[in-house]
Amino acid sequence: MKYIAQIENRRHEVEVEMEDGLYSVKLDGKKYEVDSRKMPWSSVYSMLIAGKSYEADVRADGDAVSVSIQGEMYKISLREELWARISAAAALGPRAGTHELKAPMPGLVVEVRVKAGQKVDKGQPLIVVEAMKMQNEVCAPEAGTVKKVCVKEQDIVTPAGVMVVVESKP
Repeated sequence: MKYIAQIENRRHEVEVEMEDGLYSVKLDGKKYEVDSRKMPWSSVYSMLIAGKSYEADVRADGDAVSVSIQGEMYKISLREELWARISAAAALGPRAGTHELKAPMPGLVVEVRVKAGQKVDKGQPLIVVEAMKMQNEVCAPEAGTVKKVCVKEQDIVTPAGVMVVVESKP
């Protein structure tokens, strides 16, 4: 899965794949093998990268995450590459019609915040998906009405699967 990461004023291309229980991470074209485990009952992850051990304290910070590694704090905004392009296109103006919202990446549905028939505002969070130990909100692209909710909490989703359908009018 490809992502766009914004760290301070720098934009990075990130590609993440799971291989043999490890993450294969390409950061701006350079490949890293990462073994990562979340420590129980904390926000700390233990990681092994290129033979070096790191601990990262990862905390939600609005629409980004704050990551502390070896005493250095980083605020990271991470968006799936396709969603970044879609968001840029959506900024061009409202679109009427039916919107089938899919998961930004494979993950676990941790929260469903809407039901069929409910009115929603543009940008309103509809579903929360946990992927790669981060929670991602799937938001309404336009104001409208939820026509169908296709998932429930604890469902496993893929980018190909529709999670919610929203109908908007001009």
